[in-house]
Amino acid sequence: MDTKYRIIYEDPDNPNDPLSVVTPSSNWMSKAMRGDLMPIDVWWRLQDEWEQAKAEGSAKVFKHSKDLMELQHTAPRVGPLTEEQAIEYLCMKDLPRACWSKKHNRPMFKIVTVDQIPADRTFRNSWELKHD
Repeated sequence: MDTKYRIIYEDPDNPNDPLSVVTPSSNWMSKAMRGDLMPIDVWWRLQDEWEQAKAEGSAKVFKHSKDLMELQHTAPRVGPLTEEQAIEYLCMKDLPRACWSKKHNRPMFKIVTVDQIPADRTFRNSWELKHD
């Protein structure tokens, strides 16, 4: 299922990076709307384990813990999501957590429709999030 939504965001931990655009894959959206996603906290635990391995310098030989690997398959699924709920889930899953979990003096991300993203991407590294 294709979606009309995109997520644009700035990473507050890397303020010199250009604005990023997340385009959900149709396969992922189909899974979300079927209710075939694991709880978001399982994703976060997987991400935390990976970040810890990178911080310790063991990323090249990293393997997730056996319990966490099993939990990916055994945790109850979240249930069918609407298109909007799926996009919100994706924000929490794929955007840097600092974008949405901390208070900032301006928005760090927006959920927009495809037609709100400029078709001409010549100067895309200079795009900015505008405040409403």
